[in-house]
Amino acid sequence: MGDYGDVFSSLVAGELRAERARKKLTIESLVVLTGLSKSAILNYLNGKRDIPTSALVELSQAMGIEPAEIFARAEHAIRPEDYALAASDADYDDEAEAGMEFP
Repeated sequence: MGDYGDVFSSLVAGELRAERARKKLTIESLVVLTGLSKSAILNYLNGKRDIPTSALVELSQAMGIEPAEIFARAEHAIRPEDYALAASDADYDDEAEAGMEFP
């Protein structure tokens, strides 16, 4: 499992793929509608690259859905075990920070 951000990014990509399938949009149509390159869209939708906010907005608009809805669906799909490691790492970071002194 990964940290929360990695898991969330993967789920956002999955929600965009699912929405594209529901709307029966081709990659080529997304290229035309968004102005993004085919390779960029494929990398974003397949989770090979993080999706910049601007690209998320463009893809969402092209699919007729609000980016917030994509985020909400992704957040709803997260299971605690998917990011348990991230939580334990955060606890460690908090403990380490508590012991640090700053001038």
